[in-house]
Amino acid sequence: MTPERRLWQTVVLHAVADATYSIGPKASDEAIRAKRDADAWIKGDSKDYRRVCDWAGMDPDFIRDAYMSGRINREALRKSGVEITE
Repeated sequence: MTPERRLWQTVVLHAVADATYSIGPKASDEAIRAKRDADAWIKGDSKDYRRVCDWAGMDPDFIRDAYMSGRINREALRKSGVEITE
């Protein structure tokens, strides 16, 4: 795998991690905005989203469908080895 592909995979997985972040009562405005923006980016199916998934070698429809159905969540990301910071 090329370093570029790995970079774009990280971008997609980071967006999923942001979108699945549990917002608590003391969440910062930045965390709330990151969650909202990541959710909209994944669900919106924009050209940008599709292009980034393509560069990552990931199927954008699969990622979006898995995210929206809950099959991709923070626990699934952790189990697959994705580093998630709280």
